[in-house]
Amino acid sequence: MTFTLPGFQTDVRRGVALGARATVTLDTVLSVQLQEQVVVVGSRAQPRSVTESPVPIDAIPFRDVMSQGATTLDYQLRNLVPSFNVATHPISGAASLVRPASLRNLAHDHTLVLVNGKRRHRSAILVWFGGVTDGTQGPDISTIPAIALRQVEVLRDGASAQYGSDAIAGVLNFQLKDA
Repeated sequence: MTFTLPGFQTDVRRGVALGARATVTLDTVLSVQLQEQVVVVGSRAQPRSVTESPVPIDAIPFRDVMSQGATTLDYQLRNLVPSFNVATHPISGAASLVRPASLRNLAHDHTLVLVNGKRRHRSAILVWFGGVTDGTQGPDISTIPAIALRQVEVLRDGASAQYGSDAIAGVLNFQLKDA
């Protein structure tokens, strides 16, 4: 008879005779077998958060953005940035063409968008569909080509003390590649 259990050494008993309708009781003690291979179930292989900063900042490199398999920057960032939202408005005018970004599901003009550390201008189109986005105008991130990015820096805490009321929800800084 062979006794096996994952994580323990196998125990083999020879010469055990069994007759018809016989009951045999065997006592065995399996010794622990140390695994030679270490298996990690979950991890953050490369830390993307800047830990030396007093506020939480995520630095997302170009290769992570491009590995998402989406065609536009807003869809690529949805899987990478916590609480990142991009509004797609129903067709009812020019607002359906603008893709303003927001963090924490706050209004679009409460998330500051920077390109190379400089403020990105807001869209000239007001959004008027009800809810938290009523009367807001955020920067259109669909005009930033993903192929031109070096990295995206996301300040996930409110930074209104530093940047003003534009940064209540946080800051998105799109760092472009050098030409």
